Amino acid sequence: MSVCPQNDWESYYYSTDDGPVVVGFHTKSNEVDQSRYPLCARVLITIKNPNQNGAPSRDEAQILWAMEDRLVEMLDAEEVPCLMLARLTHGGTRELVFQVADYSPFRPPVGSWMGQYDDYETDVSEHEGWNFFFEHVWPSEKSWLYIFDRRVVDSLVASGSDPEKPHSLEFVFRGTPGGLHQMQNALAARGYSLLDSSAEESQMIMARRMSLDVGAIFKESLSHHEECKRLGIEYDGWGALVES
Repeated sequence: MSVCPQNDWESYYYSTDDGPVVVGFHTKSNEVDQSRYPLCARVLITIKNPNQNGAPSRDEAQILWAMEDRLVEMLDAEEVPCLMLARLTHGGTRELVFQVADYSPFRPPVGSWMGQYDDYETDVSEHEGWNFFFEHVWPSEKSWLYIFDRRVVDSLVASGSDPEKPHSLEFVFRGTPGGLHQMQNALAARGYSLLDSSAEESQMIMARRMSLDVGAIFKESLSHHEECKRLGIEYDGWGALVES
């Protein structure tokens, strides 16, 4: 088993006062036994020629991927008890985020790896616990909304949808009849139409035609999420048929 999980990775970004942070993370990190990997190690690589958002050029990105692969290869060879669970790109820095069982077997291969790339400025920041991971890596509730919206769009496009064409997006809501009725009225005023309503299932589906613009759809999802919290009901995502 590699120190870097091969499947179940996602990406998103968030904004800070210092600029955007692009995050790639293992989606099952929250299932890891934290007591087995109680230490955090962030391997930092200074990007030589970052763009205005602090990210590498396409050519340098390939070098950074190769550097990451080499580090994982070296840690695997030594069977170091650690897991690489995230990579961050921000402000001209690439961070590889590991949760580590013990620093003693981790440090030597990382030091050897750093020596192989002396043309790059590299460093390691060590912390106890999982605080860094859950504060700076793991998505917030709003970020998960964005991730789920992008997943649906990507799936539709992969199935043959033309993202420029309007699609009938079907947004699902669950909850009490009173709350659903208030949500229906609010959305109808914004151009939504009632597609289905079931008192037995405490469910309502409202439809709106939109192109597959992730940013625009996310604004709708975020609005639904916040309004549902106010009304005490649940927003349960959306779906659509393929429009080629």
